[in-house]
This record gives sequence, C-alpha cells and structure tokens, in this order.
Amino acid sequence: MQLKNDLWAFALNFYQQPGVENACLLLQEQFGLSINRIIYAAWCGCEGQSLRVNEALLQADKWQKGITHPLRAVRYAVREQKKSDPAFDTCYQALRKAELACEQVELALLYEQHQQHLSKDEREGTTLLGYQNIEIYLNSHNVELDSELELILGPILSAINHYLGTNRS
Repeated sequence: MQLKNDLWAFALNFYQQPGVENACLLLQEQFGLSINRIIYAAWCGCEGQSLRVNEALLQADKWQKGITHPLRAVRYAVREQKKSDPAFDTCYQALRKAELACEQVELALLYEQHQQHLSKDEREGTTLLGYQNIEIYLNSHNVELDSELELILGPILSAINHYLGTNRS
C-alpha cells in the first residue's frame, strides 16, 4: 500500500482550501458523512472519473468503522478531559496524530483500489463531475440534496474549481 499518493496530496491541499474544513465537518456532524469519501468523490471528479460504489469504498468503510471511528471516540473523550486538566493535551495531540495516520491509510486503500480499477472517462475532470460524484455519495447514504446542503457544499465546489484551475495551467 502506498501511503503517499496523488489522492493523499490532493486531500491535504483540498482540505486547506477556504471553507472546506468547516463544510466537511458540518457534513460529518449533521449527516454522518465521511470527510474522506467527500474528498475521494471530489478527487475522482477532478481526475475525470465517475464515482463508483465498489469494493474500494467497502474496504475503506470497514477500516473507518473498525479503526478510525473508535480512535476518534477516544480522542473526543480525552478532549473533554483536557478541558478540566491541561495535562491531557499531550495524549490528545498524540491521538490526533494517530487519527490522521488512520485517515491516510483509509485514503491509501481507496487509492489502491482506484488504481486497480482505473478507467478514465473520455472527458477531463470538471467541477460538474466532482459535484455529481458527491451527489452519488450523498445518495448512497440517503442524504437528499436541498438548498441548505448546497450552501454547505459551496466551499467544496470552489475548492474543486481551484484545483482544476491550478492543475490545468
């Protein structure tokens, strides 16, 4: 498994774009969606590929539910503890780092499966394709796209535009 790959590089850059972190966290908290799946859907669109709900997503889901989510729950518990005792901060920071490492593995699983089943569409990556991929992911979790959700997705679509603009120049 290749931990440092194009998807990981995209994720690090994409998540830092204005408003993306807040939008992703809202989607995670309000709708139970995976930030990594949103990033993966956007990346596939930027790569000119349609999102397919396949083995890659199922393996990543298994990793996320079995490893990342339990670790996140521990981190949240420690976060509460550190509010009353700053001595817990070292533990909290180590858990954050471990959780990020778990997310990197998750993205590597997606990337690996993606590379094995690579089939580029005829078209270049587009914002519309990224949006459609995110919509496919939302539909797979029975989340209905409405005007409130479209507002939340705004920074994510802007970041896709930014990525496509900087990588075509």
